[in-house]
Amino acid sequence: MFERSGSRFLPARALAASALILVTGLAGCGKGEAGKAAADSAAMAAAAPNPKTVAIIRAADWMGSEWSEDALKVGLQEAGLEPGRDFVFTISSAQGDLATLPSLIDAALDAKADVIVALQDETLKAAVERVKNTPVVFNVLSDPFAAGAGTSDSSHLPNITGVYSPGLGDPEQERRVALIQKLVPGVKRLGILFSPLEPLAVSMKDKMTASAKKAGLVVVAVPISSPTEGAEATTALIGKKVGAIEIYGNAAHAAFESVIKVAKENKVPVFSPSPFEVVKGATAAFFPDFQEGGVVAGGMVAKALKGESLASVPFFRLETTKTSIAGETPAAAPAQ
Repeated sequence: MFERSGSRFLPARALAASALILVTGLAGCGKGEAGKAAADSAAMAAAAPNPKTVAIIRAADWMGSEWSEDALKVGLQEAGLEPGRDFVFTISSAQGDLATLPSLIDAALDAKADVIVALQDETLKAAVERVKNTPVVFNVLSDPFAAGAGTSDSSHLPNITGVYSPGLGDPEQERRVALIQKLVPGVKRLGILFSPLEPLAVSMKDKMTASAKKAGLVVVAVPISSPTEGAEATTALIGKKVGAIEIYGNAAHAAFESVIKVAKENKVPVFSPSPFEVVKGATAAFFPDFQEGGVVAGGMVAKALKGESLASVPFFRLETTKTSIAGETPAAAPAQ
């Protein structure tokens, strides 16, 4: 976990209260001493920190704080900024209901957030459409170019930069298929749950299908348009006699609890691009090291908070990947 000690500075209200207590306690002293104490306390209150706001917005909650708040905080602290003193986080999530993302973006703008952190592709897409001046830093996503954020790592919208991993670390999906075949020996049929309204999820499903067929597997794909469809979609896959299930898309991830419940009842292993779902019952995950990416993104947020234009800050392409298997310590995947 990326936890650092809290701020050593008191908020303005606490300092003001301290000033009042100090003056009251010195009521019996000479006017000169009390006046000086009050003046000193007032000066302390005036110098109290006025932290800037970093609005973190998620499309869904399938990543842990290690990929978002904790890693961002480390990057900010490495740049010399401290929580409470220099910045505060506000956090909101669409919880897989992507239609609500524009309202979350608008809420951050209305609140005069100093920086918006867009987590996941669909959040960035909404930010590109609605945020014209406020700095935006993205993370935990695959394709900022499809979202309209830029045409190359160095040529992008002047108020937007961030960290991405093409294909969430594995564009061809071959290593995901190999992991499934290793952990489920003899598997013949692979089920895929995906979010049909999300272009990235559809693309991942198509690439996984091609790689699985190349490896000799039969693929059955079932869509999940809403988190409420998780149990029904998983039951449909089970009915197709699949030996393992992979999931893609924010709506599908938001349905994970119902997906894993049905899968476990039928003894079908579930695989995921998120290690945090391994903790919740998935068999394994192959994923980018978005802890590393979050620290980099935190450094970008720090630049924006210090007044630097993001126009000159290139996108960062995250290459490091890891594998997490239930009951094992996550390991870095070998370079390919």
